[in-house]
Amino acid sequence: MPTRKSNNRGRAESQGELLYVSIVCAVDGARFAAVAASEPECLAQIASYVSEQAAGQLHPPSACRVRELLAAGDPLEAVGEYFRHTGERWEAEWLVTASLRPGLGSTAWSGSVPLPALVP
Repeated sequence: MPTRKSNNRGRAESQGELLYVSIVCAVDGARFAAVAASEPECLAQIASYVSEQAAGQLHPPSACRVRELLAAGDPLEAVGEYFRHTGERWEAEWLVTASLRPGLGSTAWSGSVPLPALVP
């Protein structure tokens, strides 16, 4: 079981806990991001995104299959089906996932993202 300790900033820091991060990407940038304390919670957020986007992003047979998988309680397969077929109708999307261990000693970077200047 994870333990909690107080760090030097007075916040609780979790030892042994992970954050699960998933980002839906497209050629024009990130479309959706999910962060959760567990992998199933993160998957549920991505499945919600997929549910909302399938009808508009996928051809009808693929969108129908995604809805069927979600209705059957199989979010992992639904997410896989969605990302297998994005790009067939409109712009392609892909899913990037990571698990991060928060804390002072973390090698994960955080902060604002410096965006490059657009060159005309």
